[in-house]
Parts: sequence; structure tokens; C-alpha cells
Amino acid sequence: MRFARMAGLMFSLSVLWLTGVAGAVTTPACAPPPGFRETPHPVIAPPEELVAHTEEILIGRPLSVVSDAMNKPLNQALRGTDSLPGVSGDFMLTKGPFGTPGSRHIVCLTDGTSVEEEALEREQTSSSGHFRYIVWNYRTPKARPIAYGVGEFRSVQIDNLHTRVTWTYSFKLKDDVFPGNLGGLGRFLFRVGFLDRDYAAMMRGVLGGYKTTAEEQSGSPPIATTHGEDR
Repeated sequence: MRFARMAGLMFSLSVLWLTGVAGAVTTPACAPPPGFRETPHPVIAPPEELVAHTEEILIGRPLSVVSDAMNKPLNQALRGTDSLPGVSGDFMLTKGPFGTPGSRHIVCLTDGTSVEEEALEREQTSSSGHFRYIVWNYRTPKARPIAYGVGEFRSVQIDNLHTRVTWTYSFKLKDDVFPGNLGGLGRFLFRVGFLDRDYAAMMRGVLGGYKTTAEEQSGSPPIATTHGEDR
């Protein structure tokens, strides 16, 4: 059944959520893959051509504490599971650490594959934060339906003790590969077969990890659950 085949392909695309945190990976075991050639990131399509999902969480700490919790190295935040690879390291393609607009690196995964990531926007004030990035050049064959992904974190301190973190991930499917070659129907299949299920659950897990790290700094229990939105 074609839908079942699509769902199987999409499950392994979970590696795409492994990037998007501003902290650099400290493990050195990472290098550009064979034949790598640096090129500009893809032009981002208008929202109606992307498939997006949003998760948010309320954390019982001020923004400064939450920002510190979210800045942990990727290989500490994303260690992998029985089904999904973790992060093994990164290789900077630009000078300085990753996170400033224009910075770019290769993120290596524990299954031997890699992705390329570039920071697009980053803003930080005393009460809000915004980080937007793009991921492309997926090396795993199972990621062939995906052209690129665009991630965006928004953090807002809503009072002295609470910060809301919102994470949106948008995917552009390749127009000549199933399910993207089905147009709107293909985007729908991608959403219901993967994005709103496995991918959404992993996004909630990442946000939940940030919440635990931030709140455990003074021992307070979690105070809210995450919820997701899609379009």
C-alpha cells in the first residue's frame, strides 16, 4: 500500500529534528561527507507550499534560565533511541560558533549520515528570543522525499517566573518524489502519516527536556504540558 510505504519512509526522517539548537556540538568525530560541495541554502518557499507543525510549552522559569537550558550541546540533548540516531558531532563551515545569522555547520549523526544547517535569524532581548534556521543536504537515502526543513524557536517571558517556548518546523517536499509529487494530497499524507504523529511526539520530548533542565535548577516540578498546532 503506497501510504504504508510513505509512512515507513517518513519514520526515519526523524533525524531532521536533531538540528536547530544554537549550542555547538563538542564531539570532534565529524567531517564533511565525501564529495561535499558548499552551496547556498535553498530558497524558502511561501508558507502554503510547506507542511508545518507547532509545539509549545510553558516553563516555570524566567527567560534567562530557559535560554541557558536550551543552549546545551546537541550531543547531550539528542542522544538517540533504539529507532532513531543521535548526534555524534558537528563540523563548522564558517568561523566562530554556530548560532549567529549566516553561521553554518554540518551535523553528523550516530547512524553515519549527516545534514547541513544554517542559522537565518537570531534575536534576544530581556523578555523574548527568536531563532530561525534551515536544514538541508540530508544524506540518508530514506530522506529523499524532503527538499529542506525550516525550524523556528520563539521564547517569551510572560511574567517573572514563566516563559513560553514555541517551536515550529516546516518541511518542503520534493516536487518529483512521492509524496510531494501528489501536490496538496501528498502534503496531507506527509502530515497525517508522520508530521503530526512521530515527529510531533519528538518535538514534545525535546521541549520537555528543556523544561526539566530549567526547572530542576531549583527543584520545582513541571507545571504545564505541551500542546501542538499544525497548518
